Amino acid sequence: METEHGVVMPRRLQVEFSGVVQQHTDAHGGEVSADDIWRLFAQAYLETGTPVRYREHHLFEHGNAQGIRLKVDIDGTPRLLTGEGNGPIAATVQALRSAGFEIQVRSYEERSMSPASDGAEARASAFVEIAGSDAECYGVGIDANIVTASIKALLSGVNRIACVTCAEGRRQAA
Repeated sequence: METEHGVVMPRRLQVEFSGVVQQHTDAHGGEVSADDIWRLFAQAYLETGTPVRYREHHLFEHGNAQGIRLKVDIDGTPRLLTGEGNGPIAATVQALRSAGFEIQVRSYEERSMSPASDGAEARASAFVEIAGSDAECYGVGIDANIVTASIKALLSGVNRIACVTCAEGRRQAA
């Protein structure tokens, strides 16, 4: 992950992701290649567009607070969420809460990623551990802009919690 894609995961995320890899090997057996690991990581953390999909955001100052206008699709319906906080992450959390996503940030890390060998611009990765009412998990965002990466990480976490909550509900109903 680090050598091929420039992603250096926090230790607790490594532990969480190892469970994803273990589930894959249990289901499919055999060796897991570097490409397989990246594909699993992308599916689990970067391609989590349900129920919330990022469209765009705009930050603004409001007195001593920072505000956000966050355009997302929630279950396929375009929504404009707004929030305020002491920075863009707190503002995004408040915006998400206004749409019924009760989350709390447990930890946050950001890292620059080495530029791609083809001369592409450097990117940033953000890792957010969040807690919802019934689950805790990591979200990951990657973007050229660290604020955008952070917002995408929050949405990744919200979507992953939604998956865990739905899976728990299906297990309890069975």
